[in-house]
Amino acid sequence: MGTIWLGTSGWDYPEWVGRVYPPRDVSDRLGFYAQRFAIVEVNSSFYRLPRVDVVASWARRTPKGFRFAAKFPQTITHERRLERTGEELARFLAAIQPLRDAGKFAAALVQLPPSLTFEPRRTRAFYESLPVDLPVAVEFREESWLDPASFDLLREFHLAYVIIDEPVLPVRVEVTAPFAYVRWHGHGHPTWYDYTYSTAELASWVPRLAQLSAQVDTVYGFFNNHFRGDAAVNCERLRESAGMSAPSWSRRIDA
Repeated sequence: MGTIWLGTSGWDYPEWVGRVYPPRDVSDRLGFYAQRFAIVEVNSSFYRLPRVDVVASWARRTPKGFRFAAKFPQTITHERRLERTGEELARFLAAIQPLRDAGKFAAALVQLPPSLTFEPRRTRAFYESLPVDLPVAVEFREESWLDPASFDLLREFHLAYVIIDEPVLPVRVEVTAPFAYVRWHGHGHPTWYDYTYSTAELASWVPRLAQLSAQVDTVYGFFNNHFRGDAAVNCERLRESAGMSAPSWSRRIDA
């Protein structure tokens, strides 16, 4: 069975103070987060690339066994729409290099815009531009990407299909790479992420995670329902429901 890593999408949320972080807050939220979870998905890199020295500090401030995933910047996915991305890709790779050097990098996430439809030639050209040694997961946000030809391209380039739980596209447990990648967005209305997963909903994911871990060496999973700190609490409860051990350095969040 493969190893399952569960965390949240982002960690620096003011509304987590009092539920995830102490009421008086802490000076190092990442360090505090890393006492409870073994992995985090860097969401802020989508909006603005962090400085290299900041990323290097993330590596220093987390335990040896901690891992990071990082989202591709929106300049690549939403502005350039996967075309003529060489310069932006180079900047992204430079930004995450300290995590790779520290052995703490898990995967890079390509979150596609809902307005972008699947086009095989454009998609192939973008996939060909990615470093072959960079683990990459691709999240579809539009139905045409569920075309079999799209999945064939993921498999050809060993890119992971992001298994999503959200209101628009169906849950599809599909393995296209040596690792699996799952994201729980929630089912809030009108805002997906304003959502609390029930015990039953979390339990329904236990067999799916078992199915994935039987097919790949590594499964990464991230809760993105960050309102009120629900992502952290739901993540920990799923971990417990699945009978998974917390990191050796972990302490439980009191919900």
